[in-house]
Parts: sequence; structure tokens; C-alpha cells
Amino acid sequence: MKLFIRQIFFYILFISIISEACKNPFATREAEPPTEGRTSWQFPTDPIIVLENMKVAIKEKNVENYMKCLVDSMNLFRFTPDQFEASNSIGIFERWNLNHEQSYINKAFTSIPDDSLRSLRFSSIQRSEFPDSALVRADYVLELNHILTLDFPKSAKGRADFWFIQRNGYWVISRWIDFEIKSDSTGAHLPSWSTIKASFIK
Repeated sequence: MKLFIRQIFFYILFISIISEACKNPFATREAEPPTEGRTSWQFPTDPIIVLENMKVAIKEKNVENYMKCLVDSMNLFRFTPDQFEASNSIGIFERWNLNHEQSYINKAFTSIPDDSLRSLRFSSIQRSEFPDSALVRADYVLELNHILTLDFPKSAKGRADFWFIQRNGYWVISRWIDFEIKSDSTGAHLPSWSTIKASFIK
């Protein structure tokens, strides 16, 4: 009898030790904190939110969120470069599409160290509303402090017309027309966003 009681005691002790040592396999796992991309992305219920999302995507070097600012149709997306870059980069923009857009921005992002400046600023924003679209015109300053050679500009200034349409209830850019600022106070030509795109796609 004593032997039997002793065996029961050791069995209960063994089960207790095992239970303490192991995590409960059925316990609820703590929720992971949301990623930076999830918290920074806003549903584009207004064209201005699309531009805000684009600014944040460049700050975070997030290719996916950058591309989400643009319409997801090859047939609907159009980019028109400024006149200077159109004549300076013949053959590039005649075939420009969403694949080129993703290629240039991916190359730009991968060439920027995490601790280096990348920013986009809009100013002098004007907007016009139409029954099924919207136009936003804005001046921009783009800064991409990459580690590539001097053949790749690190900044761009200009003006852009962004034409918006709605897809699945949200606003996206369907047409993007770029305009250069002719020169700075010294008379030197200033790179535009078109120059950035052409440089990073060559």
C-alpha cells in the first residue's frame, strides 16, 4: 500500500513539473504590433490623401504603397514627362508604363541607406473637381539621398498635374503630367521628377 501511494505521489509530482516547464500549446498568442506600413497607410477617400500616402511611401521606402497610389491598369496609367526630359531621353517615355514606374522607384529605394534622407514635399496645391475625376496641381520637392554616382540626381523640383479617378471606391492617379522649373537663381537647369525617373530606369 505504501509503495502504491509513493508511486501516485511521484506521478503527480512529475506531471506538475512537466506542466510548469511547457507552455500551454492552446494559449492565445499575443498579437504582433502592426508594421509601420500598415499604420502609415491611409485609405484614399480623397485625392489629397493619395499624395500624403505617396509622401509616406517615399519616407518609408515602401514600393508597394507607392504603387498603390497609381491606378492598377496598364491601359489607364499615363505619365507625361516635362518637355526638356522628353527631348533629352528619347525612347524612354514613349513606352513608359506601370512596370517602369515600379522599376525606377525600386532602384531608387534600394540605393538609399536607411539613415539617409528621402522626402517628398508638395506646396501651392490647387484642385478641381469633375463628375468622375479630379485634378490636383502642385509644386514638389523630391529628395533622395542615395549612394550612387553623380549621374543619378539626388533632388528634383517641379510642378505636376495629377489626374485622379476612383477604383473600387478609392482615389488613384491615372494620369501624371510633369513640368520642369527652368532654372535656379544661377541659371542652372534643375532636375525634375522626369529626370529622376529617366536616370533610374536607364
